[in-house]
Formats: sequence, structure tokens, C-alpha cells
Amino acid sequence: MIPQGELMQLFEQLSSRNQPVRLLNTYRGVPVAHEARVISTHKGYVVLDVHPEQATCLSLENKTYVQAELLPEVYQAQVVAVDVAKKQSVLTEFTGAGNALGKRMTVRVQPQAPVEVELNDGEHRVSGQLVDISATGVGIFTVAAYIYSDLSFEKGMTVFIDFCLPITQDFIRLNGKINGIAHQQGTFLHRLGLSILPDPDAEPNLKRYVTLRQQEILDELKRVTASMCQEPPHKL
Repeated sequence: MIPQGELMQLFEQLSSRNQPVRLLNTYRGVPVAHEARVISTHKGYVVLDVHPEQATCLSLENKTYVQAELLPEVYQAQVVAVDVAKKQSVLTEFTGAGNALGKRMTVRVQPQAPVEVELNDGEHRVSGQLVDISATGVGIFTVAAYIYSDLSFEKGMTVFIDFCLPITQDFIRLNGKINGIAHQQGTFLHRLGLSILPDPDAEPNLKRYVTLRQQEILDELKRVTASMCQEPPHKL
């Protein structure tokens, strides 16, 4: 990782050459990535002119990922100030985050309302709630007691995932592999991350739902941005 002083010099070059950077955030699981322009730098702080919807995400997430041709890698940065109406933001605390945005660009939509899910391994059934879903994976909350019971749902297991898709109301059965189980701090819940195994029968309905929900979320982001433009600055 290059020293912060050298990094600031690169941002100054981006500003003097009027070369854009690309910012990445997520809104309800949908990646939001737009170009931004460096206005100025000062003692580790970078002032940017940003897209209105990016400004909304910066205000909500308080962090972002920054990518540019001049930068040696992708950087995660902390947001210290946002003015959505003026389309400006101030970033600081840049830390290296690898050479590509990669999986961060994957669309994993969050359902608008809770969706009941049933997992089963052919013998046992466990209830849960859908957290997010993409064309290749799902996140599910389930009660910790299930994980620690005799059911022994463990990482690496293959299970069926049954639920009704919101919006379309199609019943869908997916075959998934448990990639991770994480305890949600301060709760009795665990979050299961599962990859979806290829299924030509389920795939069209799944992709259709993800596309429809993605558009709903982006429409919501536009409305939230319009509302925030009418309010006093969130920060700054």
C-alpha cells in the first residue's frame, strides 16, 4: 500500500487532469456505481462532485469503494460529509481493498417484505426468512436453536430451499450448498449463505424476480434522492 501522501498526490493528478473516479455503494443489495470528479484534496481529505443517487448512498452507508485508472488498487473510504442537493461529498481514511470490484458488483436484492423459507436436507425441515437473493446465491436468517439441534445444518451441506417468490408469487425450489453460517451478534439468529446449484427449470423465474426487484429498488432510490435534495444537508 502506498503512503497516504502519495495517494493524495494521485487524487490531485486526477483533479488537474479532470479524470473521473468510480464510486461503488449498494442500496438494498443493488450495486450503485457512478463516476465522480475530484474537486480538491486537503490533509488526507478528498472532496468529490458525485452523482445524486451516489450521494444518497454515501449518506446512508458512510463508506464507499473508489476506483480509478491512476490508483494502484481499489480503495475503501470513509464518508465524513455529504450534501445531496449540491452533489458533493468528502472522503477520508483510504484503505486498500484489492485490484477489482469483483463480487461487490453482484446484484443481491433484498425482498420488500419478509419471505418465509423452508430448508430441508431430505429428512429434516428448518424454517427461516429470506435476507437477500441473486441469480447465484441466497442469504437466509434462521433461529440459532435449529443450527445447534440434532439437525446439524453445517457448512458444505447441500439442501433444498423452498419459498414463494415475491412479486411473481411463483413457488420455487432451489438446490443450494451452505457456504457459511454466521451468528448475528446480540440475537438468536444465524445467517446462512448458500450458493445456488444450476437448475434450468427454476432459473428463468429466479432471474425474472431479481430483475423486477432490482428495478423497484432503483426506483425507490430515485425517490429517496429527490426527497433528500429537499432536506437540509445530512452532513457538512
